[in-house]
Amino acid sequence: MSWDDILGQDRAKRVLQVHLADGRVANGYLLVGPEGVGKRRLAIEMAKALNCTAGGSRPCDDCPTCRQIIRSTHPDVHFLVPGGPADQIRIEQIRQLLSRIMLRPFNATMQVAIIDGAERLTEEAANSLLKALEEPPAHTRFLLTTTQLSRCLPTIVSRCQVVRCQPLRLDLVQRVLLDGRHCEARTAETIVRLSGGSAARAIELAGRWSSYRQVLARLASGTPAAWIEEPSPETREEVTDLLDGMMAWLRDIAVAAVLDDPSRLAHAEHAETLRRQARSVDVDRCVELAFKLVGMRESLEQFVSPRLVASLARESWLSLREVKS
Repeated sequence: MSWDDILGQDRAKRVLQVHLADGRVANGYLLVGPEGVGKRRLAIEMAKALNCTAGGSRPCDDCPTCRQIIRSTHPDVHFLVPGGPADQIRIEQIRQLLSRIMLRPFNATMQVAIIDGAERLTEEAANSLLKALEEPPAHTRFLLTTTQLSRCLPTIVSRCQVVRCQPLRLDLVQRVLLDGRHCEARTAETIVRLSGGSAARAIELAGRWSSYRQVLARLASGTPAAWIEEPSPETREEVTDLLDGMMAWLRDIAVAAVLDDPSRLAHAEHAETLRRQARSVDVDRCVELAFKLVGMRESLEQFVSPRLVASLARESWLSLREVKS
């Protein structure tokens, strides 16, 4: 992997490369942007550049240090990710990290701490990190990532150089699917429109496309039978497909209600069905249900019963489909 292998983040790459070239690397960086657009890859590339032992352009991707960092085995580059039932970064993890990075590097120029999901730091963990971010040892740098800047502790944000990462251009996401996943062109087009500019989301959706298509068949059905006669999904993955499909479909209904332009629809191949449904439902109720589904999605991540969430989603959908009076 090199800077050139990171797609679509030219501005973010330029900021980091200029800081490296000028010798004014910040104590900490906070890489902000949607999931799956290259934030973690940028952090790894920065860690390599700080420690590469080759002359000339850095990183070289070939020296022992670069190869170890690529394999995530370098003793001076530390990765921290949320975990546990609450999917958080706890104070114990931060204390363990700080006890290690306060030591001099084992065989690198810099100790580098890469913290994925800064919004998942507990308040105690974030407060424990503050002093080190403000006045780290000369041989230490921090690289944090987040998808939700608003959920990060303001004092953490203020002590970092914020670098914004943008959603990927849709043609770049399509290239990932066609070249890397060998998707059919028509399937790739739909997935790209659903990806929100996230290569990770596109790849994940491509891997479960068969299940997602079954959800679409139910959503496109004009009768309750497709929901009542078929069994409800039971696994967390199946219910995730259901909720994601519902939210994307509701967005398309709202678009179809105000625009006669199939190219603006994520599910353009269902344009006529979407227009028909848009005429038979209240768009304001579509928006209300979309927000409700977001809440269900969050509850699903908090270990609420998938079967219960699926049942609530189904009942909400059937209620929405009642013909307008």
